[in-house]
Amino acid sequence: MQNRPPIVVIMGHIDHGKTTLLDYIRKSSVAASELGGITQHIGAYEVDHGGRKITFLDTPGHEAFSKMRSRGAKVADIAILVVAADDGVKPQTKEALETIKNAKIPFMVAINKIDKPAADLEKVKNELAEQQIFLEGRGGTVPYAEISAKQGTGVDHLLEVILLLAEMEDIAADQKNFASGLVIESHRDPKRGITSTLLVINGTLKKGEYVAAGEAVTKVRILENFKGEAMDSAGPSQPAVVVGFDKTPQVGAEFKTF
Repeated sequence: MQNRPPIVVIMGHIDHGKTTLLDYIRKSSVAASELGGITQHIGAYEVDHGGRKITFLDTPGHEAFSKMRSRGAKVADIAILVVAADDGVKPQTKEALETIKNAKIPFMVAINKIDKPAADLEKVKNELAEQQIFLEGRGGTVPYAEISAKQGTGVDHLLEVILLLAEMEDIAADQKNFASGLVIESHRDPKRGITSTLLVINGTLKKGEYVAAGEAVTKVRILENFKGEAMDSAGPSQPAVVVGFDKTPQVGAEFKTF
């Protein structure tokens, strides 16, 4: 068994800045191009922080996607609960917290939008305490970061905290096994056919192997990373795009290779 990069899920109320945070982290802009600013699918992205990798799952914040969101949290090793400094704890913040607790995964709080004139950090911390979330330095053990996802303030500290949490959790996998993991995205591409994003949790996925996810099967002929670049194999915690399933695998289904 070797340590693998942590898989991190970002959760919280709609418009509290989850996608903006992810955009800042991966230096690209999904938020602006997506319909109404709502993330319509679960995507996965690898980032490098000081030579160490972190995989982020982008879970939709809209209520229509709550099913996918509860699946999303089970996949992850660590959760970030994003709360806007000018808005505080909201219904979906509580719902996200419930999902995190049910998944029994460690989490940290990111208090976002600290650059806003209406930001009130004390109010947010008090509202969190009412939800039994006691932050470090306030009699509790939940780590947190004060950030501005728009300006990038505090984001480095947030990534450091994630890597510290990952070290404490001792997240490991066996790279020599056949790959197994979860389907996090699936759609029919008009040019290429059924295209699925798989998140490898254990083992290594290689070109030429067969993948079965539920009733869907394919031979891995096209294997790409999250940027759409071709690769020969994908290891633990890596998102991999596989093309050519005979039917659309269900999001959240487990896959195995042979």
